Amino acid sequence: MQAKPLKSLIAEHGVSFDASTIMNALLKTGHAENFEYASTTGSGAMKSFKKLTSTGEKFGINKPAMHPFKTESRFYDETFPEMLSVVIKQLSKEVADL
Repeated sequence: MQAKPLKSLIAEHGVSFDASTIMNALLKTGHAENFEYASTTGSGAMKSFKKLTSTGEKFGINKPAMHPFKTESRFYDETFPEMLSVVIKQLSKEVADL
């Protein structure tokens, strides 16, 4: 299966959600996690990125990035509808809890 950037899949399928909304919902459902690391500039600042958990890897992969510890999430077209169902269920739960 070919894995694509989330923004590409959103555009291809005409989805109304943005990538940030989708990733935040995946964080809350345990399909993604925040990963923190010290800045490589030596400033001591902490930076973070989101990566897929083992559960979330049914929707995509964590593609290695420029630094060996950092990854970029890429998603499968074939499981995109299922992933959106998880996102919609999470967002519906949040609305119901208001």
